[in-house]
Order: sequence, then structure tokens, then C-alpha cells
Amino acid sequence: MKRAAAALVTLGLVVLPSCRSAGPEPAAGVPLRFYREHVTVEPSDGRVRVVGIYHFRNESDEPLATGIQYPFPVDRYQMMPFRIRVWEETQEGLDPLGFTRVDASVRWRMRFTPREERTVRVEYVQEIKRNRAVYIVTTTHEWGKPIELAEFEFRVPVHFEDVEFSFEPDHVSESGDTVVYYMSATDFLPDSDLTVTWR
Repeated sequence: MKRAAAALVTLGLVVLPSCRSAGPEPAAGVPLRFYREHVTVEPSDGRVRVVGIYHFRNESDEPLATGIQYPFPVDRYQMMPFRIRVWEETQEGLDPLGFTRVDASVRWRMRFTPREERTVRVEYVQEIKRNRAVYIVTTTHEWGKPIELAEFEFRVPVHFEDVEFSFEPDHVSESGDTVVYYMSATDFLPDSDLTVTWR
């Protein structure tokens, strides 16, 4: 029986040795690939809701046991999320994943069979103290490879004024009382996090 390799990875995501508790650093040779994401960011008055769908692939012919670490953008203006949910998407539906809080992040564990692909859905809501929301993407560099496909939707209330982004949306649409700003990128390896501001 093959023994699963063990590692800790961080969503954005970076790969960490499971035996260390210091800051994030890559672990050599961990064959887990974070290859696709679809993220929806919904700012509103005083809070922001994020729903992310993340796709992983074990690129080896060996079983793999990993810890996943998911960081939140927390500072004096964005509070630690007060609601956090993590599921694995399966053919039967959403299967809740247990997690632990570690500083401004959460961690959970997963096991992969050889060449297996798995999908995780994360949802969180946090209070914000100014008209600005941030979504972390720069930790993608820790993986050593770009994300094959990254898609982002910023769903902004229509009454927000002077809406500005740190990126150029591919297209903009309006649905009821919401304006949707959409961006997609292939081989995504960003140098700055995604932000939206408004008045």
C-alpha cells in the first residue's frame, strides 16, 4: 500500500511543510497544483462577502495528503471574517470540510489519490471600516506556477458611486440593483492583490 505524501498548502495558495508553524514558505517537490479558480466578491455597506471555487490536481502517481491554508485580507479596515464556510464539491453535492483558525487564515486537510482532481468552495463574510474591499491573489507566486484560468466577478450595488478597480474588467453588466464587473485571465500570476473602492 502506498503511503501518502504530506504537506501544507496555502490558498492563494502556497505550499508549506506541515512540520513548521512559522510563516509561509514553499516546500520542494509537493506535486499539488492549484490550477483554476472562480471568485465572486460582493461588497455592500459595511461588509463584503466572498465565494471562491478552487480546483486542485495531484500531478503525481502517488497518493497525497495535504493541509490547505486560506489567508484573509485582515487589517484595521477589514476585520477577521465572522462567518466562514468550507466545503468540498462532490457529485452528491457540498460536503462540509472541518477547519481550524490560524491567525488571519483557516486550514483544513485533504487527501488525493494519484492524478485526482478535487474542488473546494469557500465562503466568508467580513466587516469593513471603509469603502474598500481586497481579495488576495499575490500568494499565487508561492506555487511556482500560474493559475491556468482565474475568473473574478465583483458584484457591486448600483447605488455605489465612483467605483474603481485595481484591474481592468473584461466586461460590465447590470442586473436589477447590482452591477457586475467580470475579469478572467489565463496563466494568472499577479503582482498585486485585487481591490475595489467606491463612494
